[in-house]
Amino acid sequence: MNILGYAGLAHDPSVAVLCDGKIRCAIESEKVTRHKHELNVFPEQAMRFALKAAGVEWESIECLAVNYDAGPWANRFYLPHLWRFAKSANFDTGILLNNLMISASHNPRVFRQMHEYTSPKIARVRHHLAHLASSFPYSPYEEAAVVIFDAASELECTSAYHCAGRSIRPLYSMDLPNDSLGSVYMLSTRHLGYKMLGDEYKVMGLAPYGQPHAPFRQFFCRLIRLEPEGRYRVDRTLAGQVFNNGWKFPHAVSRSLEARRHPDADFEQIHMDFAYELQRRVEEAMLHVTRHLHKTTGLQQLCMAGGVALNSVANGKILQESGFRDVFIPPAAHDAGTSLGAATYQHYYVQRGERPEPMRHAYYGPSYDDAYIEDELRRCGQSYVRVADPAAAAARCLADGRIIGWFQGATEFGPRALGSRSILADPRQADTKDKVNRLVKEREGYRPFAPSLLKEAASQYLEHVTDSPFMLLVDAVRRERRHEIPAVVHVDGTARPQTVEQAVNPLFHRLIDQFRQVTGIPVVLNTSFNVAGEPIVNTPVDAVRCFNACGLDALVIGSCIVEKASMRARPDAKSRETGAPSPALMS
Repeated sequence: MNILGYAGLAHDPSVAVLCDGKIRCAIESEKVTRHKHELNVFPEQAMRFALKAAGVEWESIECLAVNYDAGPWANRFYLPHLWRFAKSANFDTGILLNNLMISASHNPRVFRQMHEYTSPKIARVRHHLAHLASSFPYSPYEEAAVVIFDAASELECTSAYHCAGRSIRPLYSMDLPNDSLGSVYMLSTRHLGYKMLGDEYKVMGLAPYGQPHAPFRQFFCRLIRLEPEGRYRVDRTLAGQVFNNGWKFPHAVSRSLEARRHPDADFEQIHMDFAYELQRRVEEAMLHVTRHLHKTTGLQQLCMAGGVALNSVANGKILQESGFRDVFIPPAAHDAGTSLGAATYQHYYVQRGERPEPMRHAYYGPSYDDAYIEDELRRCGQSYVRVADPAAAAARCLADGRIIGWFQGATEFGPRALGSRSILADPRQADTKDKVNRLVKEREGYRPFAPSLLKEAASQYLEHVTDSPFMLLVDAVRRERRHEIPAVVHVDGTARPQTVEQAVNPLFHRLIDQFRQVTGIPVVLNTSFNVAGEPIVNTPVDAVRCFNACGLDALVIGSCIVEKASMRARPDAKSRETGAPSPALMS
C-alpha cells in the first residue's frame, strides 16, 4: 500500500512516502522551499518533491495520512490549499476535496452525500499518536513505555503510553490549555528576544552559561508545579492564557521579570541565568514524569517524541537518572516527524502491515549520483576536481585546518546534520569554534558544536553515552579528554555527540577514521550545512550557493571537490585548470 503522510497544519511541515511500510522518502518542507521554520503552510512543493524522489505517481497513492484529527479546523484551513494542489496534479479535484471534507467534518450529512466516491482515503491520525508512531515502531524494543512531550495537540500536551507490539495502552496525559512544557519554553524563548518555534535550542545552548538565580528559580517553580503520580501543572496566571495572549507572558509578569531582552540587544548574565533556571525546571518536570513512568510500568525501555524531546540536555538526564536503561528518540522527534508517524500509524496499526525495521539512520531524503552532481557544478560555472577517495581527501583537509562542506548520500530527515549535509572542521583547536560561528555559520559566538565520533571510540570520550546516532543525547566529556577536542566541548564540559557506525554510514565513518589515522583523534566537529536563517542544504545547487556565500574553504560533494579561489592561490595548491588537486586533497 502506498501511503503519503503529511504534516502541515501548524509548524514544521513535512511529507513522508511509505510503500508497503518501507520509507521511500521523508523530508521537511523547508528544505525544499528554502524558507526556514515555515508556519501554517500546505506542503505542496514538498509533496511533489517527495513523490518524485520516491518514484511514486500521485495516482498510485492509496491513502493520505494527516498528522492531526483536526475536525472543523482542517475543514476551514486545508480545503483551499488541497483544492489547488489536486487541480494542478491533474487529479479529480471534486473527489479528493469531498474525501477531505469527509475526513475533516463531523457533519453526518457530508458522510451520507459523499460515500459513493472512491479515491485515496484521507486518514486522520491524532497528533500524539502520530508522534508515538514515529518513535516506538521504529525502536528496537518489543515493549516500551512511551512519552510524548509536546507544546500542543488536539488536546494533550504530554501523554504517556504502554506499547507492546500493536497494543497501545494510554496511561495518562496532561492537557491544554495550561499543562504545556513546550509552551513554557516557547514563551521563555520569546522573552529572551528569540523567535518561538525555531530558536528554543539556542536557549538550551545559552543555559550552561547561567548560574543559580533565586528569584528566577522561585518563578519557574511556581510556573511549573510538580504534582503526585508523575504529573505537573503549569500555572495559568503566570503563563497567561497562551493562545489568547499572543504567545507571550502576561504584561504584568513580563514586566516583573528583569531578564526581558530586545532581539537586537547583547546577552547579559541575567539572560543566561534566566535560561539556566528555565532549563533546570523543564528538566525536573521531564524527569518527574519519566521516573514515575518507570516506577509504574517496571519497563526498562523508553521511547520519546514531541518537540520538547529535541531537548538533548534533558534527554541525557533522563537516560542517566530516570531509571530506564535504554531510550530511543527518532531523529525527527518534533512535528516534522509526524508526517512519517501518521503514515506509519496507518500502515502498522490500522492496516496491520509488517512492523518497520528499527531505525538506525536518518537518511530518507533525496540523493544524487556523481553524474548529476557534475552536471550541476558545470551549470553553476563551478570549477572542481574529482578524487578517488573523497573521505580521505576530506580528512586531510580537516587535518590541514580547513573548514569544509560535506555533501554525500541522502538528505537527513530531521533538524540534525548527521554526516550527509554537514559542515566539518578540526575539533583540536579551541578557536575553531569561534571561526566556524563567525566566518561560516554567521551566528552567536556562544553556540556550541557537536562532535561526530567513531562509535567504537565513544566510551573513550564520553562518560555514559555509547550509542547516539541522532545527536539527541547530551553527555559529559571525560575530563582527561576535553583538552583533545576543545572545539566541541561546551562551557559546562558536555557535548551533544553523534556516534558513527561503519555499517550505517561507511563513508562518513571512513572520513573520521582517516582523520584519526592522521591526527590520532577519532572525532570531527560537525554542524549543519547552512548559514544563519537558512534551512540545511538539500540539493547540489543549495550546497554550491551556501559554499559561495560563507567562509567555507572547500566543498566535498560526491566524488568532486570544489575549493575557494583563495585556497587555490595558496602555495601548496595547483590551478584547478590543470585538473590536479592541491596536495591536501590528494587521495
